[in-house]
Amino acid sequence: MRNSKKKKWAEAIIREVFELTDEDYLERFIDEPVKTILSDFEFDRNAPFSQSHFLYVISDFIQKVYLKGPGINQDLSQPRACAEALNIIEKVYRNQNVAAYDAAMADTVYDDISNVLARMAGFIITRNRKIHMDWVYRTRIDHLGWTDRCLIAEILLNQWGPFLPPRIRSCAPAHLADAILQLLDLVRSSETFVKKTMISSTDFF
Repeated sequence: MRNSKKKKWAEAIIREVFELTDEDYLERFIDEPVKTILSDFEFDRNAPFSQSHFLYVISDFIQKVYLKGPGINQDLSQPRACAEALNIIEKVYRNQNVAAYDAAMADTVYDDISNVLARMAGFIITRNRKIHMDWVYRTRIDHLGWTDRCLIAEILLNQWGPFLPPRIRSCAPAHLADAILQLLDLVRSSETFVKKTMISSTDFF
């Protein structure tokens, strides 16, 4: 292992990445705010069904999510909110037997517009998680040189090697230097790691 100062520096990066991508952290700072907006969102449930009412409700919901949602804080105009809502619906309801917009309208007619809003909220949460994860990796890992990546791979293998797939355990750190993000994801997704993070007063290093 390299000198202790460099090792502690690399360990600090790993720890910060895990803290910022911990499932509890993601739920608390990304999922829950959007879910709260969804649960608090009010609209006229007794209004007669119409396309204009449908567009108004989904636009209003998007305006509130973008204004109060995590890491967004954008005051969208109604036309911009409507365009964004339709863009999300296009992604949420794609791969249907009918056009995405028609599928969402049918969902509203045969179920409830609340189901459409819930699916939109789920999409926003997933997208925001990805944006956050990309930001964490971009600011903590992407700029690192090959030597530093090798050191991080070495630490990950030494610390969590027993819980990683055999084909990964058998790799030298240098062979994983260009796959640090995938290695971090493997450690994060490991059930053993999740259990370890739940043990209070445990130092991972």
